[in-house]
Amino acid sequence: MGNSFVNPLRKEGASVKCPLPPFGRYVLKPLWFGFIAPLFRKVFKVNAYNVEVLNTPEPLIIAPNHRSYIDPPLINAVVNEPLVFLAKKELFQGKLKNWFFRNMNAIPVDRSKADFEALNEALKRLKQGCKVCIFPEGRRAPETGFLKPKPGVGYLVAKSRVKVVPVYIHNSTLILSSDNKKFRIPKEEVKIIFGQPLEFEEIEDSPKGYKKIANLIMEEIKKLARQVEKF
Repeated sequence: MGNSFVNPLRKEGASVKCPLPPFGRYVLKPLWFGFIAPLFRKVFKVNAYNVEVLNTPEPLIIAPNHRSYIDPPLINAVVNEPLVFLAKKELFQGKLKNWFFRNMNAIPVDRSKADFEALNEALKRLKQGCKVCIFPEGRRAPETGFLKPKPGVGYLVAKSRVKVVPVYIHNSTLILSSDNKKFRIPKEEVKIIFGQPLEFEEIEDSPKGYKKIANLIMEEIKKLARQVEKF
């Protein structure tokens, strides 16, 4: 059954700042974007391509492939504003880690089930004007491959009608291997390629529709991977 929901944030000229916890806004954000991110890009040879597609006041869903634990900071190092990340709940274990990641605007996800509580929290952030990053594969893929996408990203799209930016991260495992055992300074460039925003006008708000959307987004990520030598 079609969904005629129109996000009020999509109105032309709308500009809504994504809310951040005070420590995140006044300490982590200036420290990361003012000092750490530029150093991170230089040390790890990170370059972003077509990242200007994110230069919009509208909320967006950012959907990258995932092969390394270093992928979230890589994405955050090439954008110009904090993103909301959906991250596995294990990262939030312990009072200090829980406090830190929540101040970074991360949302814990229980990967053992369809975590609608986390997805609905992401929907809330989108409606607040945030740009939400979700890895469609749900977990790390092999170093040179892809996994079948989970329907979670399709759920977000169907419920919010927000545009999706597919992203291909190339060579992140040269920094931190997919088995999390090898950490090094890469000799080759690490590329982060942003695709054109995807808009799903006629989509089915159902489990079948969520899977279809997730598969279409994953195909766009794979297309970017096939074009990596052009960048």
